[in-house]
Amino acid sequence: MENTSTLAAYRIPVTSGARTVEVPVLTPGQRIGVALDRPVPGPVVWLAPEALGGFTPVTATVVPGGVRYHSANCRALTSRGAAVLVRDGAGRITGGDQLPPASVSCAPGEREVSAAVPSAEVYPYCALGPE
Repeated sequence: MENTSTLAAYRIPVTSGARTVEVPVLTPGQRIGVALDRPVPGPVVWLAPEALGGFTPVTATVVPGGVRYHSANCRALTSRGAAVLVRDGAGRITGGDQLPPASVSCAPGEREVSAAVPSAEVYPYCALGPE
């Protein structure tokens, strides 16, 4: 998914059949993976970016034995898990999975978390609060 607007998308429900995930925040211009087959986004709450109080997206890099998460935020965010996307040599998505919240770090700074993740893209879902 990609947010092509100038507003932040907040609490985006995304469904595929009977499965639903919620993308907590998508800032203007941000892209994020969703590990669902033919995902359909639902209604979105739109916010001015300044309403997020300096929030920046948490990033993730697959490293040997796990995932390294990086957050420039000044406080811990609430983990809602992560999407894992696997691509072939041509860049086509060939598979995906969801990591549970306990396997994803939304804490400030850098943190490595052990996880059995193939060479893939990891998209953390970090929420502003416990809602």
